[in-house]
Amino acid sequence: MLDVHPPHAPTHTWRDFFIHIATIVIGLLIAVGLEQAVEGIHHKHQRQELRDGVIADSRLMLSDLDQNSLANARNLEDLNLRILQVQQSLALHRTLGPPTYRPALPTNTIRIGNIEAARSSGLMALLSQEEVASLTEPEVGVAHAESIQQHGKEATQKRLAFEQRFQVAYPDGPFDFSAATGAQLDQYLDLLLQERVAHQDLQNYIGIMHRGASAYLAGQRTVEQMRKAQDQAPATPR
Repeated sequence: MLDVHPPHAPTHTWRDFFIHIATIVIGLLIAVGLEQAVEGIHHKHQRQELRDGVIADSRLMLSDLDQNSLANARNLEDLNLRILQVQQSLALHRTLGPPTYRPALPTNTIRIGNIEAARSSGLMALLSQEEVASLTEPEVGVAHAESIQQHGKEATQKRLAFEQRFQVAYPDGPFDFSAATGAQLDQYLDLLLQERVAHQDLQNYIGIMHRGASAYLAGQRTVEQMRKAQDQAPATPR
């Protein structure tokens, strides 16, 4: 005769099944929640690092702008003197003397390395749209300043090429403008004026960028606030 023994464990019911499923779901939710919390803390830390990096870029930008402004101002002074010499030579029919430009001061490029790194790494996505827009301003500014600088370099090369016509030996020979005609001096003056315009454009734009970076460091972080500061007339020295 076959003996039938009762089961040692209770029979599983639908209630047990749903409790088991609920336990799994709750465990998964807790795990996902912890992961998101850790990721949120990490993103918060990255945002703070990025913001600190932008502030560091702004300070470095101000230093680079001051350096470039000083060097450019000296170039303008030398150009103004040379323009006056050529104008007097034309007006008084005198032989033009040699140019006396001072050696160029060393300058850095306008650096925004943290902003560029954040853009290339995709970290910009951690910031608000307003913050991203405000960080676009220095990127556009640096690109435009480089374009103006390039225009100035091209004008300088044209002027140097003209002056070498009257240089006895290149690169260190003396200059002799005694044979220069009135038409040649007019051409020389035009080249000098074009170069001065390019350098003055750069000087003006350096001032605009300087005011924008200063506003950012002062806590004016929106595009509207920065552009308002950029559009302000520079303070008149007393």
